[in-house]
Amino acid sequence: MSNDINQITQEIERKFDGIEQQIFAGEMFDQWRGSFEVKKIYVKKENADIKLDLDVRLMHWPEGVVVKVYKHKALAALPYVKDEAVVREHLKSEPQPAKFWKDAFYFSRRTDLDNGRYVLRDGNAMTDADADICLQMLKTFIEEVESILKG
Repeated sequence: MSNDINQITQEIERKFDGIEQQIFAGEMFDQWRGSFEVKKIYVKKENADIKLDLDVRLMHWPEGVVVKVYKHKALAALPYVKDEAVVREHLKSEPQPAKFWKDAFYFSRRTDLDNGRYVLRDGNAMTDADADICLQMLKTFIEEVESILKG
């Protein structure tokens, strides 16, 4: 089993490296070229499931506004912020807690993100097609955050 999880982990790392390369060099993100900040977080335990996050933001966004692409148990993407005041200021609404993310609030006009953020419930089954879906979701969330910030 440990060999299987190591292979799965390597595949997921490869796919996330591909996502990161697309953010910095892919055509779909050309309009924001040079404006990205990406924080990569790997949590790898011996013979255990990998947890991998890419926290993506544009430099001109308010501090703490991020679109997270992650594989923990599930594979998903979500726009969030930890500062409730930023939600109130820009969304003109009460902050909605991001389910399963301590002290985080959705930074989106969408109301279905408790479920709508998921690409796969079993992130270990991630395929290249799922990575493409993550990239499309990331782009959609970046466009939405940009729209929210412009008022």
